[in-house]
Amino acid sequence: MALHKILLRSRPFNAIKNGTKTVEVRANKKVRRLDYSKIFVGDQIVFINQETGETVKCLVEKVTLYSNVRELLMAEVVENTLSSGGDLESGIKSIEVITDYKKVIS
Repeated sequence: MALHKILLRSRPFNAIKNGTKTVEVRANKKVRRLDYSKIFVGDQIVFINQETGETVKCLVEKVTLYSNVRELLMAEVVENTLSSGGDLESGIKSIEVITDYKKVIS
């Protein structure tokens, strides 16, 4: 069992902490320092609020690789994956505008 640390802004951090965001969306490849392909069921993730330093520890219960963002959001449901809410199309756009995510998510 490995322990991973991920910095988040307040909105997604609070959504995870409050249980409204139950699915964390990450690239299938290495992004910056963390290689997300090395996160497995049974690992733990410590999410760190980059604004307050508060932490919340979560157990990885499932890892699913999707071929694209649309497939991911249709399977996991926008409300469970995005702290910003919205519909499917706005969810796709909000993920794909993150720097380099469109090319590393699949």
